Amino acid sequence: MRYMTPMAWCGKYFSDGSQPPEATLRRWMQHGAVPAKKIGGSWFIDEHAWLSHGDELVERVLKAE
Repeated sequence: MRYMTPMAWCGKYFSDGSQPPEATLRRWMQHGAVPAKKIGGSWFIDEHAWLSHGDELVERVLKAE
């Protein structure tokens, strides 16, 4: 697993000007639309889970690491 901050995740997967508002991102994390974990009061997104997001081949490759 590779956890990253929500802002780092947005910077990596959204172009400038298309990043979702912080409230939207928080809602996505709370409802499971974005695989995230709350650690010590802060949210962290599981990048590997996001990348595999239902793709069996990607999941197997990531598990083999």
